[in-house]
Amino acid sequence: MSKNNQRILISDLCSVLDGYMSPSQVKGVYQAYIVAATAHDGQYRKSGEAYVFHPLSVAMILAKLQLDCCCITAAILHDCIEDTSVTYEEIKHDFGQEIAHIVEGVSKLTNLEFHTNIDKQAQNFRKLFLAMSDDMRVMIIKLADRLHNMRTLSSMKRDKQLSIAKETAEIHAPIARRLGLNSIRIELDNLCFKAIYPFRYGVLANQIKKQYGNRSKVVSNIQVQLSKRLVQEGLPEVDISGRHKQPCSIYKKMKNKGLKFAQVLDMYAFRVIVKDVAQCYQALGIIHNLYKPLPGKFKDYVALPKSNGYQSLHTILFGPNKIFIEVQIRSEDMHFVSEYGIAAHWHYKSDTKNNAELASNWLGSLLDIQRNSDTSLEFLEETKNDLFPSEVFVFTPDGDIMQLPYGATVLDFAYMVHTSVGDHTLKAKIDQVSLPISTILKSGQTVEIITSKHTNPNPSWLNMAITAKAKHSIKAYLKAQSAAELIQLGKYLLSNAVNYMGIEVDAIEANKWKNCLDELNCDSKETMYMRIGLSEILVSVVLNKLQCEGEHCVIQRIKIDNTRDKAISFAHCCYPIPGDSVAGILTISKGMVMHRTDCANLIHAKNKHAQWLSIDWQTNESEYFEVKIIIDVVNRRGSLASIASTVSKLGSNIEDIEVQEKDNSIKSLALVISVTNTNHLQIISRNLSALAFVREVYRA
Repeated sequence: MSKNNQRILISDLCSVLDGYMSPSQVKGVYQAYIVAATAHDGQYRKSGEAYVFHPLSVAMILAKLQLDCCCITAAILHDCIEDTSVTYEEIKHDFGQEIAHIVEGVSKLTNLEFHTNIDKQAQNFRKLFLAMSDDMRVMIIKLADRLHNMRTLSSMKRDKQLSIAKETAEIHAPIARRLGLNSIRIELDNLCFKAIYPFRYGVLANQIKKQYGNRSKVVSNIQVQLSKRLVQEGLPEVDISGRHKQPCSIYKKMKNKGLKFAQVLDMYAFRVIVKDVAQCYQALGIIHNLYKPLPGKFKDYVALPKSNGYQSLHTILFGPNKIFIEVQIRSEDMHFVSEYGIAAHWHYKSDTKNNAELASNWLGSLLDIQRNSDTSLEFLEETKNDLFPSEVFVFTPDGDIMQLPYGATVLDFAYMVHTSVGDHTLKAKIDQVSLPISTILKSGQTVEIITSKHTNPNPSWLNMAITAKAKHSIKAYLKAQSAAELIQLGKYLLSNAVNYMGIEVDAIEANKWKNCLDELNCDSKETMYMRIGLSEILVSVVLNKLQCEGEHCVIQRIKIDNTRDKAISFAHCCYPIPGDSVAGILTISKGMVMHRTDCANLIHAKNKHAQWLSIDWQTNESEYFEVKIIIDVVNRRGSLASIASTVSKLGSNIEDIEVQEKDNSIKSLALVISVTNTNHLQIISRNLSALAFVREVYRA
């Protein structure tokens, strides 16, 4: 049994709790264990293990983060209300209101599924964040619960493993990162990677083990040299630890930057913990004198903390024996926040509030958004943007630092300053140059907002903003101040389109209007007109629905000549390319997402009344699009090189590759390649099929 999967006993848990809790509090936790063990008696997990070991393991994960007594007790009882005869009132009577409230909150999240249809997923996502806002410990217990489930995933069937792992990667790991729960996030990332891509994980883990084993003495010597030099330069009380990177982080870097394993520079990392901020920069100078830094690879998260409160100096160095090493330098307080994240708020020895305040501010903004979101789907799309930020740092004229997601515009910055500033933004001075509100910001710029009392939000602003706060503020203003104008605008746009199509408005039957409004989730024509004015509903979608006769529709097709610089993306479930019969689903965050018309996900979206359009897609041959093909080959040395050479000669690139063993003699290669259209794909397929070792080539 692996270290992570070993069976946790109540004595193990109490031993950890004794290190930071009073005897009476440990006794209370033990009493909760007696209740849980009795309630779960006779219940077993898929692995065959007695069920009570699951809540014990969850409690142990949280105990290692030194969470408070209420949280640990609630963790042990977290499945009782859902899976046993124990009631909320009984927990409240025996353990108090606070613990009962947390247990009830976790129970409400137990059956939330994020891999169901998109509407259900959006509703559940909304419930998730409402539970977080009520008591953050509910979410922390849920993350620990998911971590233990991921550790024991091997007892599940393969399809269930994939479903749980993908949900964890999309929802739970990003939330753990946003809350600064670093240890939980790292382990979740690696467990998800191992479950989804077991072959890739195995290859990388073996490579890391092999390379680290070969150079373990070198790594040990580096640690000794760092320590010796810091002591010589007047920093004697420094804690230095070395480690190698995890398979998941190495894979992400290889994939995102197109690197080979040997090109991942910061394979080995050292953490240097000093007393305070001043010593951080002092240590940096000393270490840069010991080993040469790699230009352009220094990051200062001390002056510019991450959105979850993380602070540290990162630098990559040319080490001995041609080894590249990463060094992270941080103070003791910074390390504490890095290790415990939001959990630091409940830590017995800490008055650290930085991370808790950041998390509280983030959740507060999400609550504002959810109150002003017309649909759960809108909330889902906008919140997911906040979960996956790539930060841009810009300065106010006073020198304050503002942190925004990658791709943010002047308008996003203005609303970050204050809603009233955003509502009256006229233009901006970026590094003293006047630029429009649609300008995309870059790190290091100084931004000054120029306002005018005569300037107010209009629907076109929704296409310029990308942050959830800016979008919901614009919509709130438009709805509050311009309802009549929006209704008039929407009605005008629809009337013009109806007249152009030669449709008699008066001839449209009442039941068609009713069906149209129902499918668009509008309670009246006025609501529909307003949403058209807000660009939330396209006129062409309304026309399609009004012209439908049962299963037969007179579909309006839109023509797309090129996709560059347009809000269009391509579904990776079916990889559409020019020449395919395609349709587009309209989303809030990605604009139009193209699918092949026979794609199961498109058909499912249509059945769920998503906004979609039939598309006439004609492009020139200067644009390239990704497509996935499967090649079954005889297992022979050099086969992949021959395939890559053939693809390259035909004007294509291999963007991604996955290898699966079909049997002892046949391998299946899943390649994502770039092509201009279906004709280009056919040429490549024919040439690949002609290779002697290739058995079959077909499109995924």
